Amino acid sequence: MSVERFSGYRFGYVLLLLLLTFVFMAAAPSGGWVQPVTVLLEGATLLAALYASRVPHIVMRISVVVVVTGLIASVAAMGTTVSTGGAVAILNVLLVGAAPVAIGWSIFKRGFIDLHTVLGAICIYVLLGMIWAFLFTAISDLGSQPFFAQKITASPADFLYFSYVTLTTVGYGDLTAAGGFGRAVAVLEALIGQVYLVTVVALLVANLGRGRKQPTVGAAPEPNAELDRA
Repeated sequence: MSVERFSGYRFGYVLLLLLLTFVFMAAAPSGGWVQPVTVLLEGATLLAALYASRVPHIVMRISVVVVVTGLIASVAAMGTTVSTGGAVAILNVLLVGAAPVAIGWSIFKRGFIDLHTVLGAICIYVLLGMIWAFLFTAISDLGSQPFFAQKITASPADFLYFSYVTLTTVGYGDLTAAGGFGRAVAVLEALIGQVYLVTVVALLVANLGRGRKQPTVGAAPEPNAELDRA
């Protein structure tokens, strides 16, 4: 599979959408319109990631239907008194969670490591933080006890802050999970974040500009090629 076929990869646009979503969530706006806007931003990020990953058209069409359906449902919930925070958080987990899978699949199939590949890997890392932020939100909204030991009522910005502090293992300690399940999920995020940085991202950066060698048909194997290069 040639590199030229994948010359249209533009994960930089996906990263920009992620940063826009992060800024919006970190601003901690209030009002019924916040959930539809969040779903819209996450849906746009997912579609951009799928487009950059060159997924099959059928997957793209299904994703558009899911995003539009979720957006309509979140708008319809604006005029009700029923709490939909947990359901919307789960929807966001699904929307955001599909993007790293598509990006990882495209990076693996590409077989060549360049700037677009590294940007794709960074997008996955940022997406991991958002996935866990929405997961923490779902745990809080669906649970009977406050998620944080320091706060009874937490905002989306609090969950986003806690998620990235956990992902990067900074551990300020100003917000900590109160329950055992929340702590276990937080530890899992910290482990995945660190392992991802020291393995996937580090290997991609170290091999920037290289690709997987494709054996030439009919060519004799060269078992000592690596020794000769050393």
